[in-house]
Amino acid sequence: MKIPQDKIDEIRSSADIADVISNYVPLRKRGKNYIGLCPFHSEKTPSFTVNSNLQIYKCFGCSAGGNVFTFLMEYKNLSFIESVQEIAEQYGIKIEYEEEAFNKQQDEIEELYDINLVAAKYFSENLFKKSEGESARNYLEKRRLKVQTQKIFGLGYALDSWDSFLNLAKSKSIDLDKAKQIGLIDVNSTGGYYDKFRSRIIFPIFSPNGRVIAFGGRIFKEGEQGAKYLNSPESKVYHKRSALYGLYHAKESIREFDKAILVEGYMDLISLYQNGVKNVVASSGTSLTDEQVKLLGRFTKNIYVLFDADAAGQKAAVRSIEILLKENFEVKVITLPEGEDPDSFINNYGKDEFAEKVKNAASFFEYQVEQLRKAGKLDNVNDQTEAIREIVKNVALVKDVLRRTLLIKSLANKFGLREKLIESELEKIVSPKSERIIKPSLIEAEKQVVTIDEVKRIPELEREIIKLLFEGDSEILGLILDEVHDDDFTVEGFKILSSMIRSEFAGNKNVTTSYLIEKIENPKLKDFVEKLLLEDDPISKKMWEEYTNEIVLRNNKIIFAQDVVRRFHILTIDKTIHTIQNELNAEKDQSVITELLQELDALIKEKASLRNQHENS
Repeated sequence: MKIPQDKIDEIRSSADIADVISNYVPLRKRGKNYIGLCPFHSEKTPSFTVNSNLQIYKCFGCSAGGNVFTFLMEYKNLSFIESVQEIAEQYGIKIEYEEEAFNKQQDEIEELYDINLVAAKYFSENLFKKSEGESARNYLEKRRLKVQTQKIFGLGYALDSWDSFLNLAKSKSIDLDKAKQIGLIDVNSTGGYYDKFRSRIIFPIFSPNGRVIAFGGRIFKEGEQGAKYLNSPESKVYHKRSALYGLYHAKESIREFDKAILVEGYMDLISLYQNGVKNVVASSGTSLTDEQVKLLGRFTKNIYVLFDADAAGQKAAVRSIEILLKENFEVKVITLPEGEDPDSFINNYGKDEFAEKVKNAASFFEYQVEQLRKAGKLDNVNDQTEAIREIVKNVALVKDVLRRTLLIKSLANKFGLREKLIESELEKIVSPKSERIIKPSLIEAEKQVVTIDEVKRIPELEREIIKLLFEGDSEILGLILDEVHDDDFTVEGFKILSSMIRSEFAGNKNVTTSYLIEKIENPKLKDFVEKLLLEDDPISKKMWEEYTNEIVLRNNKIIFAQDVVRRFHILTIDKTIHTIQNELNAEKDQSVITELLQELDALIKEKASLRNQHENS
């Protein structure tokens, strides 16, 4: 049974998001918003903002954001349907279910989750209840994993069979094509299905809300052929770049201690957890991604990198540090003795010795210097010069000006250099990047609107139009969409947002802010819009004050929107006039000059007409 979409919309619009969230987070009024301490990461100064009019929340510390349903899903580990049901019950709204799927895609996603759950139970029963699982049980015992720990992480065993799970799937009438989509079965050369996971220890991968989204399978028998690890493929429920192994089990501990330890593998994480170190996540043997870091940032901004002591592990650590620094994390590195990994160290030396390693963790700067020293890259002047430049590249990734300044001072002291020299090297790296940010055409759409710091470089009127589109009523939406075309925007990300809103508005004239935000597919654009709508924006405030001073008491949002659009068109004309003037200065052909002058005259008249409309309104 499904909840009809119109009923979901009714429940969403009936709920006051501030009332709902205040049941879990103490909020206080500040201007048009409510603020409080973020429930999704540890903080001392409130950065969690809720707006009842727009029906959205946003944390400016960890970037968590969404609507009333999103909040309950994240805070209480509920599914979407469960969150809708809870709000409906709270507000006394009766839900009438319908048998047919109201959302084909959502229905399919739920089916994939269900298949994964069936598989997880199947693998678990193989490990704990079947005689065939004895070899796997013995292996895990040798690895010093307690049965209780195995059950906490849902470990299982895939039988040494080509059709064991396949037969189970058939008996439960599971759609075999969907089971293939999520990598549980595959097709052979004759078109028949077979089990993908065979004779492997199984590690279920959970979403942050505790749903099984994928599996990792490890070979454990001596002489077994095949890749050491076999992982589920990308699917509609599993996006490898944005999944962190162990986050579901670790998130409360991460919030409590306001730090996370990042390891590489499943066994590293599980062994640490079993020994009382629970604030641990794993990149699952892959390079850390921007998406994983964004997800982690919702819980803490303090990361301790702990990879294997071998060359491959240290290389992976360096790559991870670079990504973390770009996202403004405080990064430290835990170093283990040669030949040790987190799993072996915690089992051989215990929790207290491990805690000492955490206590003595090096800053990324200290770690990089030590790695360069070990590699013999500090032995002469030429090598030192290149080494310092390598370190400066990482310093340049730090966005916080104060932190960057302190790092410059530390680096200068370490090598006996003047700070000005380090700053000069830093400027060579930073300056070109600054120039690229200003030129939207040089950046991909998803990279143009990424942080509030960059917003200051984005054309003010374009920002204001996007803001009006998301927070305005149907009359404002209609007005702007009629007057401003998608291609009128100079920022590619704004073109994408305008096009999306135009499409949604064409099918539904009563779209809401929270509904439109849900429809943004690009997570970076979504983050930008949420912050734009809820931040105490000095640019918007200044424009509104100028406008209200101009029209005195005619505090009318519709007229304000008309004025913003008019100013936008005038600005666009000014840019075109400037371009034509430059062409005139360079042109020698008289006929072309005449055409340009005629075009210039028409633009000047159009600009004057717009100004007259503004003065007479």
